[in-house]
Amino acid sequence: MPDDDKNRFAQSFGEGYSYVALGFTFAFAILFFGALGWLVDGWLGTRPWFALVGAGVGGFGGFMSIYYRVQRDTNREKTGEGGRGKGKE
Repeated sequence: MPDDDKNRFAQSFGEGYSYVALGFTFAFAILFFGALGWLVDGWLGTRPWFALVGAGVGGFGGFMSIYYRVQRDTNREKTGEGGRGKGKE
């Protein structure tokens, strides 16, 4: 396999893993805010209201994180910046 093909292959794996990490971030946001709501519910005695609201807020925040990430990557592809070099995020 020529070096250029190896670099392209490795780069595609890197992009894939960054999206897998984004999915985990989404799941952990829901769990974290849901757990935080559960703690507030226990303190106030209002179960399960704050847990549900917390999970909803976490889900919305996680979704918006994914949305903005995909928008940024799409705009990068349109402008032709491509890859991730030093100083690019």
